[in-house]
Amino acid sequence: MRGLWRCFTRLGGVRSYSAVKKDLRIEGVKHAIAVASGKGGVGKSTTAVNLAVALANKCGMKVGLLDADVYGPNVPIMMKLEGRPVVTKDKKMIPIKSYGVKCMSIGLLVDKDAPLVWRGPMVSSALEKMTRGVDWGNLDTLVVDMPPGTGDAHITVSQRLQLSGALIVSTPQDVALMDARRGINMFSKVEVPILGIVENMSCFKCPNCAERWFIFGEGGSRKTAAEMGIEVAGEIPLEVGIRKGSDDGVPIVISAPDSEVSKAYVDVAQKVVSRLNELSKEEHSRPEISL
Repeated sequence: MRGLWRCFTRLGGVRSYSAVKKDLRIEGVKHAIAVASGKGGVGKSTTAVNLAVALANKCGMKVGLLDADVYGPNVPIMMKLEGRPVVTKDKKMIPIKSYGVKCMSIGLLVDKDAPLVWRGPMVSSALEKMTRGVDWGNLDTLVVDMPPGTGDAHITVSQRLQLSGALIVSTPQDVALMDARRGINMFSKVEVPILGIVENMSCFKCPNCAERWFIFGEGGSRKTAAEMGIEVAGEIPLEVGIRKGSDDGVPIVISAPDSEVSKAYVDVAQKVVSRLNELSKEEHSRPEISL
């Protein structure tokens, strides 16, 4: 029987129907997508932030951003979030809005420099409160900034949310792509469609002569995507403006909307929207199977 279900699923395709549970959706949220990486330091959170802002400001969508990276919550800095979330009479937290995006992060609930020395059950409890314990309202897309790796948080999010898809972030170098493959395979095992791979730091363009330097290698993500049968969602060059925007709390999609990097993020956002629409059509066109 397991083999029968597998025939309904492909890497990057719709989930098999045995995994669909309508009660896993957050009320009012149409799509929840994970932004993940196999390892840290590849620009996953920066990608998640600029993707969310691009979806809201360039694609006209109602967007939420969940910082599920409980051990290293960076969204409050990158989105310039201040204060603690207000709690409603129903004991639900109100997300803080910034640049048109509703945001929630564990970084808003703990002291700035407090270490989060938590075991698996505590992580799961925190993620549950930041998903279903938040009044998200009506959202077209909830972008979930996942922690690096393939640990407890990934399993918790995959099991407790009906993810519409996952976007994988990597640099072009072989070491990062090896871990990206693990992330892709992890989401495949829990039957979450892969929306594509984003190659971050794809190249460095000299500001003086405009020559491109491929510091971390060239074409690695395209090769990996071709081998694994997934799409390349975008290639983001390495620029000082990205780092500065992250430190200043002003995403580059906002601070330099006409820059090459900003246009690359917007292109990724548009491809994500297109892929989600394709997956929705595929899912609705298939017969409903129940046991």
